[in-house]
Amino acid sequence: MSEEAESGWKVAWSWKAEDRIARLCHLGNGVTVAAGQEIILINTDGYPAWRTKLPFRTFNMCSSEDGLGVLAGHGFHVLRLSDGTQLHEGRATSGGFSDLLSRPGGGWVLSDRKDHLHLFNAEGRGIRRLQSGGIRKLLGWFDREHLLVHDEEGYIRCIRMIGEDSQRVVEDRIWSWCSRLEEGQLLMQAVDGEIWEGIPHPFGWDVIRRIETLGLEPIEGVIASDGWWILSLNGDLERLPPVEDSKAMQGGDLLVSDSVSTMVSASRDGLLKWWEAPELALRRRRRIQSEVAQAREDLDWENRKTVFTAARHAEENGQLSRAAELYQKLGRTDDVRRILKMKREEA
Repeated sequence: MSEEAESGWKVAWSWKAEDRIARLCHLGNGVTVAAGQEIILINTDGYPAWRTKLPFRTFNMCSSEDGLGVLAGHGFHVLRLSDGTQLHEGRATSGGFSDLLSRPGGGWVLSDRKDHLHLFNAEGRGIRRLQSGGIRKLLGWFDREHLLVHDEEGYIRCIRMIGEDSQRVVEDRIWSWCSRLEEGQLLMQAVDGEIWEGIPHPFGWDVIRRIETLGLEPIEGVIASDGWWILSLNGDLERLPPVEDSKAMQGGDLLVSDSVSTMVSASRDGLLKWWEAPELALRRRRRIQSEVAQAREDLDWENRKTVFTAARHAEENGQLSRAAELYQKLGRTDDVRRILKMKREEA
């Protein structure tokens, strides 16, 4: 069995927040963590890059190409990903917002708690509001016009956001839980507890199939290079479809991914774990081994320079036995013979 196959997903590093973690958002250069009233960007090596404090605790986040959308209290804020600074003082609505997504091409869409969707530009300035009905979760975009949502009755709906607003139920099945739309795919749980995956389109499904599961209760679901991963109610990370003889992976309460080779999980009490897929974990391990070997080589070279300087100093001061010993330590046999010849000539 190859080293890659044996290694499996690994925790590359972990990090402990000073406060309870409410939300995670995976970025290309790390992960943003909402802990207390702070938002912290942790880079891919596990070190904080910046911190921003908001007036209220954050409960939801979503990233765009260069911004981070944040829901805290009743307000909506946009932060620069480069340094965490706010673009404005924030926007609020009566009753507060519930969910948010970035829009293809720029901007944001937010759902509120009173049956409306709100469109904002990239800087967080309002564009329009439309009546949508109650929404549990914003699932994702087919394109800039068509938004997929999980409504309060459990149906998956497609809402057309441009021109005359219209919406339709994708199918008449009710779902108790849905993942975000990732790489065009969706993971769902039916009211009978069965887990399904599918590729939806605005009028139905291109593909939909049931996954064999054993009583799983997903609270988060993300996709990676090897398929779907869910965070179950008991805090375990589970691969779907299940893998035989897989080792238990304790995730916690929150889970996000880059859809390829990294996942980040966290417990509410503040412990964050950065997981890497087998091939990425192997590359990281080899890079660390190379850096350690280079550091040892550099240290050895510095030590050799020190010993050589001491040997030259001993030779210049007539301490020929000491000089020969030091040259021998360095493996410089020609210098050892030269020093021994000098000793014989002196004798």
